[in-house]
Amino acid sequence: MVLSGLVDFTPHLLIIGGIAAASWLLEKLVKLTPIIGTPASWTVKVLSLFGFFIGALLLITGINASIGQAWDSGTIYLLIVTGLALILRPLKDIPWAALFGLLVGGLCVGLVILFYPLPGTVLGISSTWVYLFVFIVPALLVYVFFKFAEDLLRLVGMILASKPVSIVLGLACIIQGILLLLNTSLFTILIS
Repeated sequence: MVLSGLVDFTPHLLIIGGIAAASWLLEKLVKLTPIIGTPASWTVKVLSLFGFFIGALLLITGINASIGQAWDSGTIYLLIVTGLALILRPLKDIPWAALFGLLVGGLCVGLVILFYPLPGTVLGISSTWVYLFVFIVPALLVYVFFKFAEDLLRLVGMILASKPVSIVLGLACIIQGILLLLNTSLFTILIS
């Protein structure tokens, strides 16, 4: 298991992940406090900036807890969903299909130039046009293939990174983390 020691710090990771998920709300609330408002606001901003990495830790912890059956299923789902929300927040705005298409098209042209260099003309057509064709065909195929995945990623990211969902996930993580430190669980309280 990769980083299986993180499972021991699940309550702490839940609290940190909850702060990162609900960072914009917490920042607004903390600014209202007179003495600790500014330092606490900066702390929340820093945690928000590291949200992607915190999300990765939550996701890894959730997977390891699931494999080792270390926590209840509600905690595991909360770790995984909040981790995905924090990871997808910045990733949903990257044009993945275009990047993969550009990369594959460039690799195809590079391989043709490296292993099968063309003469100046091929069947009366300039080799520049042939290289352009070798770039465009795989680039377009990869772009079309990954565009659906990119749109799906963007949709899930928009839902999980929306302010209401982020607030609910963040507050649930903070409450669950505190309750786990007190040897109880939010999900056992809600179920019983």
